[in-house]
Amino acid sequence: MAVLSEPFADAQTTREPSPVVLGARSKQIRARIDTALGKPEGAASLRFLDAAADAAELDAPAILILVCDLDRPAGMATLRRVRRELPEPAIVAISAPATATGVRRGLDAGAAAIVFEPMIESTLAVTVSAVDSGQAVVPRELRASVQRPALSHRERQVLTYVCEGLTNAQIAEQLFLSESTVKSHLSSAFAKFGVRSRREAAALFLEFEQSTPSASEVIT
Repeated sequence: MAVLSEPFADAQTTREPSPVVLGARSKQIRARIDTALGKPEGAASLRFLDAAADAAELDAPAILILVCDLDRPAGMATLRRVRRELPEPAIVAISAPATATGVRRGLDAGAAAIVFEPMIESTLAVTVSAVDSGQAVVPRELRASVQRPALSHRERQVLTYVCEGLTNAQIAEQLFLSESTVKSHLSSAFAKFGVRSRREAAALFLEFEQSTPSASEVIT
């Protein structure tokens, strides 16, 4: 688990988190979430709801725990819909282990934190606490993919051609480089993004480029 350096919202440390859980249709997942967030005696129990409309009728829950698969279009659509219908609460997304692209898109869609399903017992409670204090949290191994990496000029050129569908040999021809040099630049970019495939690297590069105010701005 990695807590990102910049808070997603103003910290609120004076109240007890009161999570509401959406999308946990499996009794097993519900039991695991309930166990992970075990409350002291006398504290309010978790509320498990089936739809965002049900949560909207409650008294502004501080935190929503949404079970969705960030690598599936349906999961991302659910996250975006919940964020649109419930703009105020912080969202902690519980997902099957996702790609760097899925994690990046989940954060962009409005999740304040992401917990992979196998890690519910070990990380959900501390993640909810961190989110309640205003922090954004992602799995540690994917931290590089959600922070804007410092790409070299050549890496940006190579990735631009990757996005256009060119092969390494074609990129080498365009840039007057050897194919091994192109592969080296790609490997370096993969490491900075925390990805393993051309598709993931291209998707993240496009998203970073689209969110950059100026093409001349240095990625930091």
